[in-house]
Amino acid sequence: MTLIRTFSLTTLAALVFAASGHALQNGAMPTEVITPPVEESAVESGPSIDFIALGDSGYETPWFSFFGSWYGVRATHWAPGESGLPVMGPMLTNYCKANNCDFAVMLGDNIYPDGVEGIDAEDDMERFRDVFATPFAPLLEHDPEFRIFPTLGNHDWRGKRKGATAQLEYLKTTPPFDMKGLFYSVKPEGTNGLVEVFVIDTEMLLSTQTVYEHNLNDDGSEDRNTEEIDDVGKHVGPLSDTEKNQLGWLKEALAASTAQWKIVTGHHPLWSSGSTKFEQAHALRRVLLPVLCGAADAYFAGHEHTLEVHADTCETTVPEGEAKPLLQVVSGAFSKSRPLHPEFMAYQAKTYPQLKTALTIGKIPEDASHQYKQTWGFAHISLLGDKATVRIVSHIEDTEISADVQPTTTCIFTKGIGFASGCAVPSQ
Repeated sequence: MTLIRTFSLTTLAALVFAASGHALQNGAMPTEVITPPVEESAVESGPSIDFIALGDSGYETPWFSFFGSWYGVRATHWAPGESGLPVMGPMLTNYCKANNCDFAVMLGDNIYPDGVEGIDAEDDMERFRDVFATPFAPLLEHDPEFRIFPTLGNHDWRGKRKGATAQLEYLKTTPPFDMKGLFYSVKPEGTNGLVEVFVIDTEMLLSTQTVYEHNLNDDGSEDRNTEEIDDVGKHVGPLSDTEKNQLGWLKEALAASTAQWKIVTGHHPLWSSGSTKFEQAHALRRVLLPVLCGAADAYFAGHEHTLEVHADTCETTVPEGEAKPLLQVVSGAFSKSRPLHPEFMAYQAKTYPQLKTALTIGKIPEDASHQYKQTWGFAHISLLGDKATVRIVSHIEDTEISADVQPTTTCIFTKGIGFASGCAVPSQ
């Protein structure tokens, strides 16, 4: 029996960030207190199924990155700063040597800034080596059967369809990756059919939807300007009947699945806290939640360069009395980091009661001059019975790398219930 001391979310904010070196982003606090906390909770030990969720891993430090620090560009949401990939790749390998990792899901934006062109094979292979083989092949040394199930993101599609196809073919044939198509399902080896992963292409889904440009008011509320359209390239749109039926396929595959845990992964989040993705999230919730609510148990995404744990109660999607909460984890900070937006977070919490936020971690202020340090990381999920234990493993830029990698925070989600209490700092 493993004991975890559990705190209220307000108390947790001070403890987690003080203990790990995190500072709350612009004073941001988790904005939804789920239930009154319990002082201690016992998490049963047993043969859990464990996997890694990581996203937005394909950023490499550009040669001009030093200008970012020189001119203070690191204070903005976008910054040509250091990549976390050289740090997080070895950290992930060391973490999985010390902890059980049955498989991993990769959540898109695997190659920045524009994927590959799919024209020059030699140039493409160099990019594949840098962002795939070098950081992730060492995972095979500990477990030759370890597999990563990727999806594509908006940056992967910027290299046009030929580039997306070239990346798909590489990830389809090169361990530890096992990408079976633009969207697909898989029952990972060693899980005895208890887990089925459904990988979807949200960039392709959004190409068929009307998505508006994101605009915020000064108070952090959404300015739903329906005159400005966020255009997705035509090359992303579905071509074949199979691609056009992606949502139909997902609905049928979820209904046919006999797995205890049905995990859906995509690039774009349903909810996030950075303030620049909410219009895409509106469009995605509109088409995806009717398929996920009541049929899937969890949704994992990247795109927002933060580490977040939420649930959607599904009460606005399914008939009253039938709603069961859907776990959502945002793990999009493997190589890039973005600040949280506390005013927008407060607006979301007030406006959308179906959103239950357990944890948010983003880029943190470095000093009074409003420079930022990136917070890179990934999620480690353990499934046991009806419980999903989500551990966030993070590292702050320019801080010492410990040989003993430990989770920053642990959140426990129960199917049919949601979060029983606030997230917790594991006892030492």
